Parts: sequence; structure tokens; C-alpha cells
Amino acid sequence: MKRTAFAAALLLGAGMAAIAQPASVPGTLPATALEDFAHVDISNGLLSARVYPPEKNELNRGARFDHAGVVFHITYKGQDFSNYWFDRFVIDPLDNGQYPPRTERACCNMSGPVEEFAPVGFDEAGMGGRFLKPGIGIFKRNSDQYEQFSTWPVLNEGSRTFKSTKTGARFTQDLKDPESGYGYRYSKSVQLVAGKPQMTISHVLTNTGSKPIVTTVFCHNFLTISTASEHLEITAPFAWGSVEPLQPELVKLDGNTIRYLAPIPPGVTTQSLMTGFGDKVSDYDFTITNTKTGFGQRIRADTAVAKINMWSVTPTFSLEPYIAISLKPGETKRWTYTYDFFGPK
Repeated sequence: MKRTAFAAALLLGAGMAAIAQPASVPGTLPATALEDFAHVDISNGLLSARVYPPEKNELNRGARFDHAGVVFHITYKGQDFSNYWFDRFVIDPLDNGQYPPRTERACCNMSGPVEEFAPVGFDEAGMGGRFLKPGIGIFKRNSDQYEQFSTWPVLNEGSRTFKSTKTGARFTQDLKDPESGYGYRYSKSVQLVAGKPQMTISHVLTNTGSKPIVTTVFCHNFLTISTASEHLEITAPFAWGSVEPLQPELVKLDGNTIRYLAPIPPGVTTQSLMTGFGDKVSDYDFTITNTKTGFGQRIRADTAVAKINMWSVTPTFSLEPYIAISLKPGETKRWTYTYDFFGPK
């Protein structure tokens, strides 16, 4: 494993910034500095990826996404499916200041199939109380309303382990918080399947506390196979519908296919909750294709869809399926995502 000290990463990142962007932005680093955080490179000979373990001065130090299983640079036939889609990122996870466009805060400087759990117990906690975000830990409530992009004071992150092989990595987290009553054991495994351009991400979440854990989790699926979503088609086993209107000059819903008709201009977002799916596990089956290049991926899971959001800016597209989790003390939830990657022959 590459274990570069964070201070060295800052110095090297600053040097990269001077090359890539002469006008540096205090408090930020260029996206290329993400390469300098501790990581493990895995490959099965067809597919390669870069996995970032959670540890001191880890890449993901925000209060939004699951700290385990950050996967960048999933590459097949030379196509990077999960490159960074922003120019710079904010160094301090507690920094909520204003920065130039295409600068991401520490909450969101992710790519690839990164996941976010909904908060548990926020309303019941009361001001100053303790609430849970699975995949991260226990936080202190210091606001009247939950803000998805805020940085909350962390009180208990539990203990973690990380092990890797040539073709995969496994993360575990054990959290016990008697003061709040929440606790869990969480295992997540990223595996490149032998002989296939396929990756699986398997999860096991067990409630070891005294309170129920009722939440949702979605995979953001940051995808970078089109610079502005141009030429993308997204197919599903059902006919797509959208809750919010999508820009007709950019996006068309055509039965079971979403078609991007033109490049998304800089500064424009396409976003909506999507409808049409049912409660069948088979509805969690999506294929995203760049019809010009032939590259794409198929995303499946072994559990039903609870909600779907679609979001895209230049230069990333995200289809975000949610699943529901409801665990009484002692109960376990298992789920696996399967990614098949394809490209021109």
C-alpha cells in the first residue's frame, strides 16, 4: 500500500497546483492531489481500480459519504469510468467557505460508486444530542435541521480494519455507542471478478446496539465516460418517468431509455427523482452507454429499489438508486452491487 503522509501530499499537491493552475486557491488542492492519499491498486488483468482505505488523514474525511470503499479510476480498455470530475477540492473537512466553481468541499470530493446512508435518530437526538450516520459514526446535532452537505462534529467513529489482495479489498467497522444506544458491525468488500470485466461490492450490516437502525443507502455512481453526458443512454427494465421536469433540449425520456440529446452546458444541472420502478429485485438493473464510444456499464443489485435520483453536471453522470434498511437489534442486512463494464470490440 502506498502510505504517503498527509503533509507530503499537501506539498506535492501544491506543486501540482502550480503546474496545472497557476492561480492557486488558498485552502484547496488540485484534484490530481487525490493521487497522493494512501491507496491500494487492484486488478484482475482486465479491470483495474484504486481503493482508498479509511485511516488517519484519509481521503474521505467528510460527514456525508460512507468512509469505506472509496473507489477511483475503475479502468477498462483504457477508459477511466471514475475519474475526478472537479478541478480542486477543499482540504479542511470543517471548512464550509465559498470557493470558485468546480471546487468540491471535503464532503463531496469523491468519484465512482461511493455510498451515503441517511441519518438515524437526528430528530430524537435534540439539540446537542447524538445521532448516527452508518458508514461514518456518531455525530453531535448542532442545528435545527439536518443538512446533507454540512460537516457535523464527530463523536465516535468506532474501530476499523482494512485488508486487501491483488483483486479486492475488505473494510470492517465496529461501532458501540452506549450513550445513544446505537451500535453496528459493518463489512464491505470490493472484488474484481476473475476473468471478467466485472466488479462486485458486497455489504453486511448487523445491528449490535439496543435501538433499531432505520435508514436508506444510495450509491452515487459518479460516472465519467462522457465529458458532458452527451451521447449517454440509460436503460432500465421499466418505463422511466420523472418527478421534476428535465430540460427537453438536453434529456428525453423514451420508454425504458433516457437519452441525452446534447452536451450539458457548464454550470447547468440535470436532476430529478425518477419513477416507473416497482418492488421487484429485477428492477434494479440499469445500463448506461456512451453510444458514440461504445463504453458503458451495467449496474445490478440483489435487493429492490426504494427510490432513484438522477443527477448530472459537466463532466459526470450519476444514477443514484436507493435501498431501504430496517434492522431491529440483532438483525442483519446483506446486499451486493454488481458492475459489468464494456467497451468497443
